[in-house]
Amino acid sequence: MTVRTKRKGRKHRGSRTHGWGIVRTHRKSGMRGGVGNAGAKSHHWILTVKGMRPPIGKHGFKRPQKRQKKDKTINISHVEAMLPSLIDDGIATKKGNTYQINLSELGYKKLLAQGEIGSPLNLIIESASERAIEKIKGAGGKVTLQK
Repeated sequence: MTVRTKRKGRKHRGSRTHGWGIVRTHRKSGMRGGVGNAGAKSHHWILTVKGMRPPIGKHGFKRPQKRQKKDKTINISHVEAMLPSLIDDGIATKKGNTYQINLSELGYKKLLAQGEIGSPLNLIIESASERAIEKIKGAGGKVTLQK
């Protein structure tokens, strides 16, 4: 394999245009049709049509952040997965056959029903979906809703 020891710039010394043809072809952005979204409605329109450039104009609506609800939710499967660490930290206490966990103290607002549950749990939380309450009761636990 041959290695090019001389840089290309050295080879172009003495030539007037350094391989760019005429001077105007290597000057600013004119030969490229402009910078950024220049020409998106005229000479670069085909790129917009093909989807190679983002569409022109504003699209959609962004809801103000202050108006959006940011309630922290948790699924049953996550509670089940966190149970060993909650027991170690002393957050979950065992009373008889069930574990009692106050999810409101952990910052959660709503309990959702995704996943399965194996052990009976007594959960304290602000709100829960109907399916989540059914699943917890089916496993032998209960959900206490607090305001």
